[in-house]
Amino acid sequence: MRATDRSAVAVFLAVTLASLTLLPLTQDTSYIPLGVVITLAVTLVGAVVRRIGLGNGVVLGVQALVLLAFVAGIAWSLGGTEGNLLAQVGGLYSSAAEHMRTQAAPMIPHPGVKLLLVSAIGVVAVLTDVLVEGIERPAWAIAPPLTLYLVPALGLNDDLTWWPFVLLALGYAVVLLSEGLTAATRWPRAVGTPDHPQSDQGLHVGYAARAAAMVVVPVLLATVLIGAVLPLPGQLGWGVGAGRGAQGPIQMTDPTLDLKRNLTQPENYTVLSYQTDAPSGSYLRMASLPVFNDAGWQSAGVSLQPGTTLPPPPGLTVEPARERTTEIQVGDFRSEYLPLPYAPRSVGVEGEWAYDPQSMMMLATGQDRVEATRNLSYQVTSLDIEPDGERLSTAEAGAPVDANLTAALPPDLPPEIIDVALERTADASTPALKAAALQEWLRSSDFTYSTEQAQGTTYEQLTDFLVEDRRGYCEQFAGAMAVMARVVGIPSRVSVGFLPGERIAGGFEVRVRDMHAWPELYFEGEGWVRFEPTPAVVTGNAPPWTIAGTNRGGTSTDEGADPSSEPVPSAEESTPPPPSPTPSDSASAPAAPGGGFPWGRVALAGGVLAGVLALMSLPAVLRLRRRRARLDHSGEIVDRVERAWAELRDTARDIGHPWPSGSPRSIGAQVSRGLDAGPGRAMTAMSQLVERARYARSLETHANVTGLTREVLDGMTAPLSWDTKLLAWIWPRSLFTGLSWQLPERLRVWERVRWPEKLTPPWRRS
Repeated sequence: MRATDRSAVAVFLAVTLASLTLLPLTQDTSYIPLGVVITLAVTLVGAVVRRIGLGNGVVLGVQALVLLAFVAGIAWSLGGTEGNLLAQVGGLYSSAAEHMRTQAAPMIPHPGVKLLLVSAIGVVAVLTDVLVEGIERPAWAIAPPLTLYLVPALGLNDDLTWWPFVLLALGYAVVLLSEGLTAATRWPRAVGTPDHPQSDQGLHVGYAARAAAMVVVPVLLATVLIGAVLPLPGQLGWGVGAGRGAQGPIQMTDPTLDLKRNLTQPENYTVLSYQTDAPSGSYLRMASLPVFNDAGWQSAGVSLQPGTTLPPPPGLTVEPARERTTEIQVGDFRSEYLPLPYAPRSVGVEGEWAYDPQSMMMLATGQDRVEATRNLSYQVTSLDIEPDGERLSTAEAGAPVDANLTAALPPDLPPEIIDVALERTADASTPALKAAALQEWLRSSDFTYSTEQAQGTTYEQLTDFLVEDRRGYCEQFAGAMAVMARVVGIPSRVSVGFLPGERIAGGFEVRVRDMHAWPELYFEGEGWVRFEPTPAVVTGNAPPWTIAGTNRGGTSTDEGADPSSEPVPSAEESTPPPPSPTPSDSASAPAAPGGGFPWGRVALAGGVLAGVLALMSLPAVLRLRRRRARLDHSGEIVDRVERAWAELRDTARDIGHPWPSGSPRSIGAQVSRGLDAGPGRAMTAMSQLVERARYARSLETHANVTGLTREVLDGMTAPLSWDTKLLAWIWPRSLFTGLSWQLPERLRVWERVRWPEKLTPPWRRS
């Protein structure tokens, strides 16, 4: 097989294996055969054009034309926007971008995404072929396939398993093996032994295979070991809080990441259903965001407690409205947060779970925690927190245990937000009335609900939402009310979960677009109370305890009060409710925001990596020590000559060149033919010194043995690429010369194959 053909096969296999690393992104596997076909077309065209003898520029141009034609053909077959073919391709790419923005991985099938993935695979195939054959830098061939691997590795919130990296490494090993075979067949044309061509070819194949294996096996070993202890990008959870479960620290994902994506799903599919013994449905709460800064609302560190029996809700000292039992069945919805009515008291659920006593949220702590809710069924006993409207109107803002988080107001909060909060609550006399005034304003016609706004609750976004544009979706409505509540002195946090859903026969059905965010405010005696600032077009009626005309607690899903009604009016002075518990009476406060980075696991992974690297470098260290000893100036001249000759022999083996047999003069003549003039003369001189040392025993003691040896060594390695030199330095083959690397004869089946005469390689013909 020609070198170009061998490289084409290697590129094809490497890119095909790398394309499989995109599988975690999509449910549509039909991109794989298309990717295989386009990769085969690109590599086959490259090999054919190179056989003709055209330049690399022509090869690249032809490959680009083939790629464009293939992409155009796929776009035409998939359809798209009306118009010419270019408009079709652009329309498919645009729709793919929107689909990826609004979909959670693995994405449902989409023609634009299929075209985008296949196009990316084709581009990677062209670039890899250019690196391997165009500029002859096969060591760089890892870069294009690595981009395919990095897309799911960096873009997914889920844990990425080890197998995609193994596929990537195997593909790279194939490229290295191909290059090893090519490099091993170049020099022997000048220095090979005509009497033993078959054995030389076997040496080339064996050396190339062993060299590739020596690189890949330690890399795969390090990957598996490090992957077991070091969180991959999907696990690190940058910018979100860390929790500590029963078996050590875990990293919480940001619950708002999928909020906008789920709200804009093209298909409003069912994610869960539930049945309850209460007369109405319930908000299903998943996570709590108590931290607010210039980056928006975020999670905080929590102190998770193992178990499924929860303590009383923080701050609640009055009798709750009722206790309800809810049976929930989750479908194809993956999360580490368990959807629960607030406030949960006990949960009957399978798996490993833990709860935070302050936020009352439950998180999975098992190995597959990010998929813990998928197809899960469980039962919840909870308290309905439905305050009496008249009592709430006179309640004071409380002091929760985590007030350092939930009452903190950033010193750099834009003055526009402060001014609008104070202006809108100027006529309200109590904290609850101020909160009701804020809710009433946000639910009024001054604001427009729209999912076209960008995700987030940064200073700039909330200022624009409250002062300028006044358009947004639940994340902005909830975030704006929560921060304005803090401005007027009420502790607040933002919760993420689901609306109660639609009543069906026997229960309620919750769909993906029912995902929602709302604020919770803290009052003395009442604890954390839900408000609903998002307009009625999405949420229906506001909670009855926050609007006029309701003196008793009720349910926000019942048909009742007008959501645009005035805030709860001031009631006559009533007996103040008992004070909320002191911090010492409640569970310990959460950890500092942001959680702790898993330094211990990173250090362990670093230690494992250092150990693997040390083991990999051991042959290089031994070989370097041997070379220094051989080129040492001490000892008798005869010994120095023999040591130098042995060094020349081993260096040739290290770089994949067979050492000829015969007398020193014969060996010198054969090797020198493959060297430049200067190193060739030095090799001839060295062969003469060896011959005289062995047979004449008369050598001049001042002979420059070391200088001649170094000149020959430089001549041997000068034509080699840097990656070939590196491979020879890391894995010196001469160290293993005495070991038997051949398979048993019964396993070498290729030696028993009888080839037709026309197909038999020259060195195999009798």
